[in-house]
Amino acid sequence: MGGRENEGAMTGIAGGTVDTTGLDELVDALNPTDRHETERFAAGAYGIGATHHGSRDPESHAFWTDGQAAGAIDGAVTNLGELGWDVATVFERLRRAPERTLAALEGPFTVAVVDAADDRALLATDKIGSRPPLFSTENGFHFASGLAPFVAALDEPTVDPQGVSDLLLVGGMWSDTTLLEGVRSLHPATLVEYRDGAVTERRYWHPDYEPARPTDEYFHDLVTAFRRTVDRTASSVSGDAGLWLSGGLDSRATCSELARNYREGPACQTVGGAGAPVADPGGRTDGGTAMASLSAYTYDANPGGGVNPRLAGEVADALELPLERVELAPETVLPVLEEAVLATDGMVKWNTLLNLTATFAIEGTPPDVMMEGVVGELVGQHLSRAHLTEPSSLVESMYRSEASLAAADVEDLLAVEADPMGSFRKEARRIDEPTFAASVVDAHFQNYYPRFVHASNPVPRLATGTRVPYADGDFLETAAKLPLSYRMGTLPVGDGLIHGVVKSKVRLMRALDTDLAEIPYERSRLKPTRPFPLHVAGFFASTALGQLRGQPTYGGRSTAGEWYREHDAFRARIDGLVDDATERRFFDADAIEERRERHLAREGEEMDALSAVTTFEIWAREHLD
Repeated sequence: MGGRENEGAMTGIAGGTVDTTGLDELVDALNPTDRHETERFAAGAYGIGATHHGSRDPESHAFWTDGQAAGAIDGAVTNLGELGWDVATVFERLRRAPERTLAALEGPFTVAVVDAADDRALLATDKIGSRPPLFSTENGFHFASGLAPFVAALDEPTVDPQGVSDLLLVGGMWSDTTLLEGVRSLHPATLVEYRDGAVTERRYWHPDYEPARPTDEYFHDLVTAFRRTVDRTASSVSGDAGLWLSGGLDSRATCSELARNYREGPACQTVGGAGAPVADPGGRTDGGTAMASLSAYTYDANPGGGVNPRLAGEVADALELPLERVELAPETVLPVLEEAVLATDGMVKWNTLLNLTATFAIEGTPPDVMMEGVVGELVGQHLSRAHLTEPSSLVESMYRSEASLAAADVEDLLAVEADPMGSFRKEARRIDEPTFAASVVDAHFQNYYPRFVHASNPVPRLATGTRVPYADGDFLETAAKLPLSYRMGTLPVGDGLIHGVVKSKVRLMRALDTDLAEIPYERSRLKPTRPFPLHVAGFFASTALGQLRGQPTYGGRSTAGEWYREHDAFRARIDGLVDDATERRFFDADAIEERRERHLAREGEEMDALSAVTTFEIWAREHLD
């Protein structure tokens, strides 16, 4: 993707209480290009529209109408074959029993229904919030897959200072906060209903967070659920599929299961138009789609130094998959930096989405669907045992696990009134769990994935279809019960050094593929077949070596930070954004300049702050100026 022809373009849905003209404004604000297809419906006081990749990824969308009502699915429902439903059945059931219907659906999706005859609209997202929609109740009811349509719909769109504060503190948003006052983000597994002028918000699915005992039976359930969610995901792809592959275990495990599906054929039918039964080369006919091809892609990052591409090559060779090494460098990022920020509505800082801009550096046309691995955070990588046991409050736990800047630093950088902990406090008030540990995990499920991990997914969707291969209730229900001993541990040194690796991921890789378990793990440089304590030691040894060599590594220098110091064109682009941001009323210019000087003088790693400030500047140029 070159130039600026795709600036801010996105797939998704938009609609609500709008006439035809208002609907056109909302859908056009999604900025579809000639590569997208668009469908619209308006009747009475309601309208709904959708943009999608069309025949390029037919399973990633659905549009239905009966003349007075209409509905759209943005994403893939991966278990319709198991349920025996078609698209019309989904929408008929949604209108009769929305919560029960939504609880039965699996996959990464947002769904919306408008019904002029019943004066009603429904909006919901999947169980992990892979595509969280936004909505507003000002001047009726409006919903959309991004912020841009609300700039068109609201009489006087106003920046919410809490959103700017969140961007600085956590690098994204938290709770239902956005960058616009009056516009809220929908939580996972949640239904919003607008009826006769009134709005209700209800949670339709809720996992049990009571930790399981760390038995072989639980681990067997986890492995089974992992395989099932990847099976369902694979069945929702009929074209060419691609996976980002590194030297880590998340992508390796997912790649192993996708490759198995590619070899053996489909397992279940999906929502899209290409979901008719197909026969695979082995003669199976299971009523699902079949991937036309499966390829792997890698880049040298997380951290750099060459180890990830080398190990990814060993994995691809073992699975007999083609592997393309994609260049991730300032020269590939600069042409798409603004597009990436606008696609994500400025609600996640750009240094966290750099890796996904590699989609546009793929040679030729990207595959019809691109995926990342099942995230290790669900099996203990992010929330540590300390987060569930040591903090004195839920707010403190969220702050300790999520903040990339200190609250005091956020206050220094802001020139407007905002409570850096405000969104944490708001979320703590809505969490209603019987124990502290359950409250922490629920806040994690309800916020970390939709507001941070998934917030960068619109970047590859500028060019191609995507899937989140763990948006599956069976897998999430099992992961929600993760035993405490499976979570990240710490060493009793200073404030506690995290282990950097978790036992469950290493053990999962052994269970899924014994051959791949013989390939070293990037974090520890050891084979997953080796005892877990050695992996902990290996992580600290490899990280310390990287820091001694001055390389980007865990807890040390960042790739983006080094680019800013060393690459003239990259520094010039960021400096221009920083200079303009200091002129805005939201920021303290002196505090920003001090951080820039510290970073360039190598007196500190300040890219989190500078990235957040410049992300807002890119978004503000487009929507405020």
